[in-house]
Amino acid sequence: MDAKGRSESIFRRDLTQGISILERLGIIDFNGHFSVRLDDGRILINTGSSVRSAIGPEDFVVVGPNGELSENAPAPPAELPLHVSAYHARPDVQALVHGHPRWSTLLSSAGRPYQVTMAQGALLGDVPVFPSPMSVSNSRIGNAVAGTLAGGRATLLRAHGSVVVGNDVLEAAVLSIYLELNAERQYRAATVGEPYVFSQEQILACRAGLEKRGLFEKCWSYYRAKFGLTTSD
Repeated sequence: MDAKGRSESIFRRDLTQGISILERLGIIDFNGHFSVRLDDGRILINTGSSVRSAIGPEDFVVVGPNGELSENAPAPPAELPLHVSAYHARPDVQALVHGHPRWSTLLSSAGRPYQVTMAQGALLGDVPVFPSPMSVSNSRIGNAVAGTLAGGRATLLRAHGSVVVGNDVLEAAVLSIYLELNAERQYRAATVGEPYVFSQEQILACRAGLEKRGLFEKCWSYYRAKFGLTTSD
């Protein structure tokens, strides 16, 4: 699912499936958003009014690289500046998810750092925390969040949610799933004892073994089938 060279209709399909999966997993809620960078630099993102639990390919809008919106086009989410800032700061990023997942948000609310407690959680790398819970609704805070993300794959917004980026829709979705699964294990383990945190050696070994496209596709296909989603080119 390489983001390069794909038509807008395919991107709409990919994002529809990505949001459908993440909504069912509680990672995207009624306010979450998912975008992809098109070949010409414009951004395809679900509209602010879209019903995330019943998302369809028609529920997306194309905006310019700086957030420009065509006349009469449906409005994007208020936090569009988050996506614009991240794409400007990271030419390597092709897709971005912003959700409000339960477990990783609980970690940031409690001031607990993200720690690797399951193998797939190692693929997120360091996950810094942006110190404000405020909406990322202007370029000032968008640029600040992009600066916190820096060259990484994810950042948490304290007591607010998560931001995860990837090379395409599939990778961003799967990394969002891994982030939340790891956070849930970390949180639940802490309620009964001290979570087992992987050593740096173990983290590097997990990255070497799990950083494979086929394994990302396996996760994507599992949840697509689990939730009865279909795809066709």
